[in-house]
Amino acid sequence: MAIEIPKNLSELPTRQTRFVGRGIRRVEDAALLTGRVEFVDDVVLPRMLHCAILRSPFAHARITRVDTSAAEALEGVVAVVTGEDAKRWSFPAQSSPDGWGIHCIAGEKVHYVGEPVAAVAASNRRVAEDAAELIEVDYEPLDVVADPFVAMQSDSPRVLDDQDSNVMMDRIFTWGDVDGAFAAAPHVFNEKFRWNRLGANPTETFGCISEWDPMELNLTIHGSIQSPGMFGLGRAASFGLPSNKVNIISHPHGGSFGGKGGTRGCDISCLLSRKAGGRPVKWIEDRGEYLLSGGSQAWDRHYDVSLAVDADGVVTGLKVGLVDDLGATGEAYGAISAAKPLAAFTGPYTIPVAQYDLKLVATHKLPCGPYRGMGPPPHFFVLEQMMDIAARALGEDPAEFRRKNFIAPDAFPYTIPSGNEYDSGNYPEVLDQALALADYPALRAAQAEARAEGRLVGIGVASAIEPGVFDWNAYAIVGMPGTGVPEGATVSIDIVGMATVRVGFSLEGQGQYTLVSQLVADYFGYEPESVRVVHVDTQSAPPSFGPGGSRLGVAITGAVLGACERIREKMCRVVAVLMQTEPENIELMDGKFCLKGAPGAEMTVAEVAGTMLGRSDLLPPDIDPRPEATHVWTAPGRTPADEEGRAKSYLTAAQAVHVVQVEIDRDTGMVEIQRYCLADDCGTRLNPDTVEGQTEGSVVQGIGAALLEEYVYDADAQPLCTSFMDYLMPTVFDVPEIEKVAVVTPSPFTPLGAKGCGEGAIHTTPAAIMCAINDALSPLGTSAREVPAAPARLWKLIREANGGG
Repeated sequence: MAIEIPKNLSELPTRQTRFVGRGIRRVEDAALLTGRVEFVDDVVLPRMLHCAILRSPFAHARITRVDTSAAEALEGVVAVVTGEDAKRWSFPAQSSPDGWGIHCIAGEKVHYVGEPVAAVAASNRRVAEDAAELIEVDYEPLDVVADPFVAMQSDSPRVLDDQDSNVMMDRIFTWGDVDGAFAAAPHVFNEKFRWNRLGANPTETFGCISEWDPMELNLTIHGSIQSPGMFGLGRAASFGLPSNKVNIISHPHGGSFGGKGGTRGCDISCLLSRKAGGRPVKWIEDRGEYLLSGGSQAWDRHYDVSLAVDADGVVTGLKVGLVDDLGATGEAYGAISAAKPLAAFTGPYTIPVAQYDLKLVATHKLPCGPYRGMGPPPHFFVLEQMMDIAARALGEDPAEFRRKNFIAPDAFPYTIPSGNEYDSGNYPEVLDQALALADYPALRAAQAEARAEGRLVGIGVASAIEPGVFDWNAYAIVGMPGTGVPEGATVSIDIVGMATVRVGFSLEGQGQYTLVSQLVADYFGYEPESVRVVHVDTQSAPPSFGPGGSRLGVAITGAVLGACERIREKMCRVVAVLMQTEPENIELMDGKFCLKGAPGAEMTVAEVAGTMLGRSDLLPPDIDPRPEATHVWTAPGRTPADEEGRAKSYLTAAQAVHVVQVEIDRDTGMVEIQRYCLADDCGTRLNPDTVEGQTEGSVVQGIGAALLEEYVYDADAQPLCTSFMDYLMPTVFDVPEIEKVAVVTPSPFTPLGAKGCGEGAIHTTPAAIMCAINDALSPLGTSAREVPAAPARLWKLIREANGGG
């Protein structure tokens, strides 16, 4: 029977929602704040060993000898593995695009600095580290390529010997008559941009404990794992195991932002466990390993962008050329970040035609992985600057130039040229709210006064889309198959009426367990504290992807409400028999099943559950006595991608406008953010406090991207940022007060009208700050097109503009 999931708050079985749509104290915080949550490094298993990994100091070299004898002889060492073991017992990593994966330990060659060449399992980490230092490896250095443009040349050193070139993908996607639009446009603007490598830096690095059962050929992995189901499938593929022989137990983890891939280290610990006769092996990535060779880096991009504008200032076409340096392999799925912009390619604008010239290139750097936003933040960084370039050239205010190009509120659902459908929005209202919050006219007036004094003060206005609730079809162009991403939940009510919800993802910090408690509490008339949320392993959980792609808030709402609906239907049938009527005469309201038209004829949810479990003799024969149901939700209406990558992929399209004021110090190039105002619309806010936290955190990460964060490599592909002395992240001193206002345009397609909001402001913040910086620089006739806009870069631009060398 089809389940109808409520699409707005008024459809919940309560006269007034008490919890959903409101900020409440998070149910998970007490355990977190008192240190009672078990993180993976807290786990100690019987006979457990500890892993240390020896890594390559070269970006490209042939391995001529590996001698592990001294390490094996050290007291406390139980197992040592090398590339020979990896080749014998595992397969190359799966990758996107396909065919660009390698084994978890280097065999004949190393391909980037930090690639594992051997590993040790010992009685403790100290012994393992000492033993790793005793392993002797002889290298024959080879030519290195660190520049993607050099890597594309036919005579460049090959990163992977079995590939014909270093170009993983080279394809042009065209949506509409792009050439015609540019030929007809009286104004065409072109610019190049550079987005340097940055990435996730969660509080906790990756960790795992792997236990290989040599008799049953089972593999059990504990870990700080973001998407346990997908992680388990990957390990099954790596080791040639049936998927039901791999069990993933994900522990609460201190953030992720996409940076908890950890597949290489996990696979190495699996190999060590196998060689150690099945003893569990723990590997906890240290911060140096994470920065050097973990899931820490993303988005190494070179853009060439053109914008066509008609005589009325309406944008008629967009061309984006992207050379994306993915590093040595495709195993970290960095290519997905180049595909995701198709979900919002033309931003919030009515640009009718577009083209994407995409080149994915391999170099001798760490493979790129996911990061919060998964690709669109750099895309909007260039699109919004192009909108400013056009507005400035045409003498138009940047806010009003955007307004005239916005998608109109009555045009939704709206299909963009790259194929995705935006669900709803009121972009002019969001702009109005942001401008009013900032007092935009006063900002401009104050800017004019500052400029008269010779100060470099700039104001940036930027708008972006946050695609929410991802689907695999969004990544079809880089070889990801499938349509539909399931998220399941099991809701159970015990004999005394207490509710437990079982989910397939662990705590990660975004308050999802609180949301689950809010939903069940409002649906069945409970208090949130009465609802227990339990994470179960992959062999016990319903189908689940977990956090990622700004989807879990919407998806788990669909799963939980679907399960609640199934329980309601079953209980209505039970109550109907007890009250000698038909099920359609029974309704659930405010935690009670009532007979319509008969005040006082009612049973509480606890009474019905008690009857089902304690008096099964009263139940109709076709009703099982379990007040429990599982529901698996997937986004409706998704379509397979066509040959040009067009598909209904991301279900929701949240939108935001940010207004930023900055001042640049002429003598140092330092940027001070003086005002930060934003308005956003993510549909129904299921928990406004959570949304606010997500927004503020993503603004901070966007500030880091715009001003501070960069993984630097030299010409030999040697990483120069391997500690927080070199890799700079924003602190409280870099972040201004963030002024916020909310606009609510519910989605017509989602449970309760919510939209994905987990990745949030990072889509807009780098663009807004760079627009403000370039507005500040405009009197000098210069502009910054590279992030981070570090003081040295801006100082150089200012000096050159002033006639300096």
